[in-house]
Amino acid sequence: MRSPRQTWRSIVLTAFVCMTCVQMAVAADAPVAITTLVQAQRAGEAPLLLDVRHSDEYRDGHIADALNIPVEQLAERYTALGVPRDREIVVYCVSGRRAAHAQEILQAQGYSHVRLLEGSMNAWRQQRLPLVRESAEPSPQTVP
Repeated sequence: MRSPRQTWRSIVLTAFVCMTCVQMAVAADAPVAITTLVQAQRAGEAPLLLDVRHSDEYRDGHIADALNIPVEQLAERYTALGVPRDREIVVYCVSGRRAAHAQEILQAQGYSHVRLLEGSMNAWRQQRLPLVRESAEPSPQTVP
């Protein structure tokens, strides 16, 4: 039989564990700061970057090493990502609206670590960070 003190400790411990899990879940879904992404890229530890804009927007300027699958095609083409469903994926578009929709699509397909790029391309450009520009011909990173 448990004493009232043991019962109280169990309740406090259970509450602490639950709060920690909720905080971790919220943090996991938090957008990725641009500075965090840039640091990860420099360290060679960048997540998969997914640009969900149209291919002409992508060619006009995208973040280095980003894969391009327009959000309108993502539900049919998500397997082209070629990564395990527990791999971190950072999604961006111009303002974040299409990226949020893409995040929902990927999570519905079982991808568990899908995050948005904070401020999306608007914030990236505002910080005057480098962009890769391409000709009208498909690049290796543009998934046909």
